[in-house]
Amino acid sequence: MKYVMDIFEMPGLLKKYMDAKWLRHEVLSNNIANVDTPNFKRSDVVFEDLLKNYLKENGSKLPLSTTNEKHIQNTWSMIDIKPKIIVQNDRTLRNDGNNVDIDKEMVELAENALSYNIIAEQVQRQFSLLRSAITEGRR
Repeated sequence: MKYVMDIFEMPGLLKKYMDAKWLRHEVLSNNIANVDTPNFKRSDVVFEDLLKNYLKENGSKLPLSTTNEKHIQNTWSMIDIKPKIIVQNDRTLRNDGNNVDIDKEMVELAENALSYNIIAEQVQRQFSLLRSAITEGRR
C-alpha cells in the first residue's frame, strides 16, 4: 500500500521542501563564497534522502486509528522531517585544505534553483485546486 497524502497535508510538505531548498541555496552560496578560504570544508543539505526513507518505511503501513484519547497516537508525520546540514570532511581538493569545487557548486546551485521553482509551481497548483474546490462547492 502506498502512502496517500490528503489535500491538506500536501501544502505543508511542499513548504518543508521549499524551506529545505532555500537552506540548501544558502549553504551552496556559502560554499561558493568560501572557495578561496584555506581549510574550508564544503557543506550540503540532506532532505530528499530523509523523505525517501520515511516513505519507504511508512509507505506500506496503515495509519493508526484512535477512538480514545488513551490510545497510542501517531507521533510521526512527514511534517516532522527536517533538513540536515552535513559538512564533508572526507576529501580535500587542494593543498590549502579546501574541498570546494566551484564548478560543481555552481551546477548544484542552478539545479537547486530550478527545483525550487518547480516546487513553487506545485504549491501554486495545490492552492489552485483548493480554491477550485471551495468555489465549486458554493455553486
